[in-house]
Amino acid sequence: MASFVCRIQYLEDSDPFICTNFPEPRRPPTVSVEENLPLSEQIAGIHKLLEAPLKLEECTLQLASNGNYLDLDSSLSEQRDELDTFYEDVAKGKKPILILRTQLSVRVHGILEKLFNSQGPELRRSLFSLKQLFQDDKDLVPEFVASEGLSCFIKVGAEADHNYQNYILRALSQIMLFVDGMNGVINHNETVQWLYTLTGSQPGWLMLTFDPGQK
Repeated sequence: MASFVCRIQYLEDSDPFICTNFPEPRRPPTVSVEENLPLSEQIAGIHKLLEAPLKLEECTLQLASNGNYLDLDSSLSEQRDELDTFYEDVAKGKKPILILRTQLSVRVHGILEKLFNSQGPELRRSLFSLKQLFQDDKDLVPEFVASEGLSCFIKVGAEADHNYQNYILRALSQIMLFVDGMNGVINHNETVQWLYTLTGSQPGWLMLTFDPGQK
């Protein structure tokens, strides 16, 4: 059975709001990954070798080269059409880096739980961080939309003051930079109605804040 030597690291992102974005260890160890064996049967060995402080059942694997997530239920060979960069690196004699990290669905659940259960300064900090979270990992956007994240925004925004709504709008502007995010907003009637309400109450402020090109 064919195997590839890969370097491995982990990212401590179990709390998405305090993720450092610096994988560990700085000098990644190597491991042989079987090409035709489902990754779900190999991830436990990777987790053990790294001694990662993550729950194994919540882990997934991500390619460091392009940020793509691997399908744990499939083998590398079954995903070959989506792993051009990986196979190109192998062909060049390089050792691709695989990053062990928390699954998208788990991280999004953590985000929603924090937004629903926080208040005051903690809620403000969480809302302020959202735009950067979506910038750092584009794959969070479709998962957030699919997990009723927009409904969460509406609930929090309806009970929030001007500053909190400002942070929500900034996060929405980042979400709408992606096709999945834009379609999600367009097809979410509550979000559209909320934006119309804000337009009617404070149009100038909304136009200034809700600018997808604004950094």
